[in-house]
Amino acid sequence: MTQSDQSLSTAVSLDNLDREIIGLLKVDGRISYKDIAKQLDVPDATARYRVQRLLQSDLIQIQAWPNPKYFGVPHVAIVQLFIENGCIEPVAEQLAAIDEVQFVAITAGRHNIVIDVYFGDHKELLEFYAKLNSITGIMRYETQIVIKLLKAKYKYTFS
Repeated sequence: MTQSDQSLSTAVSLDNLDREIIGLLKVDGRISYKDIAKQLDVPDATARYRVQRLLQSDLIQIQAWPNPKYFGVPHVAIVQLFIENGCIEPVAEQLAAIDEVQFVAITAGRHNIVIDVYFGDHKELLEFYAKLNSITGIMRYETQIVIKLLKAKYKYTFS
């Protein structure tokens, strides 16, 4: 996020109507402005303006989440990485640029970085490890293969 992006998003404050709109979009990101307006008892133009303002300020994003198993990458590995001091940010940025990596988080605690890797078969996972081993600053890592995914949904609440 650039400096101008930060100032734009911090300049927009959320009120109850914004929160209600976000709640509707969380349930159905394809909901029409007309349906938002009808459910919240506001004019269509207000619903359209508010959604566009939230999107343009980068406070929300509306995305489709494809199911990996239908796209040839049915397996998930969670990898916790131990990184050399001073290398955490550069390593995280390199990991974020790898196609197989779907999630990157710098963490506090035992591990410095946690990533989710999607792969189709063991050969693809081995190819990913070759990429991982080429990144300077990674001291070691631990991998957990997900054998059954029960939930993959993030719920954010507003204070």
